[in-house]
Amino acid sequence: MMKAEAEPDQQDQNAGSAASTAASTIKDEAEQVSADIEKLFRRGFGDIPKSTDLSELRAIQATMKHIVHRALNTGAPSADSAKAEDASKAEIEKLKDSLTRSKADFLNYQQRASKDLDRAEELSLRKYVSELLPILDSMDLTRMDAQSDDANLERLREALAMIDTSLRQVMTVRGLERIDAKGKLFDPTVHEAVVKRPANDAAGEKPNHVLEELRSGYTWKGLLLRPTQVMVTEPKK
Repeated sequence: MMKAEAEPDQQDQNAGSAASTAASTIKDEAEQVSADIEKLFRRGFGDIPKSTDLSELRAIQATMKHIVHRALNTGAPSADSAKAEDASKAEIEKLKDSLTRSKADFLNYQQRASKDLDRAEELSLRKYVSELLPILDSMDLTRMDAQSDDANLERLREALAMIDTSLRQVMTVRGLERIDAKGKLFDPTVHEAVVKRPANDAAGEKPNHVLEELRSGYTWKGLLLRPTQVMVTEPKK
């Protein structure tokens, strides 16, 4: 009799262990799917997604946690417990299928976004080029004037000065700035020392300062395009 009574207890223990293992497996699968969804959103929307995108992500992850909670609280092993476990696995598979479809949707979204970005860049460049056309017209007129029999040197100088001013205005509006270097303390982040020589104290020159600009340098909206090539005095030893 004692042996007969012990067998159901052993069966209950085995069933309980199996249920615990199954619940742990479901939890691991849910965590993995949740992590996959997180990675997908990071790729699709960047490291800092919009609040609406994060809300959708958190809702999906909350669903995953709910599935795990139900799996871990199905009670003693029984036919109902097995059904609940099967239902949980079915929901996980459904979420995996949804994740696959979401990946495809995101790929399509990224392709559309890339095309839209390319189109926006083309339109921006077109507008910029249009702003340069009047300057090109002025250059054509100046060249024709220079080739004429009655070319006037002073008039050509004035025309070139106007062209230079117009071009710099267009570029400045677009974010281009010239780096002012002459007389400034040498800064290796924006200056490129091409020529170095000792400072002339009699001429009031300071050590490690820019004497002449050999080629202009520029920044574009605060970012360095190219450094200014300079002649600089040597620092004190």
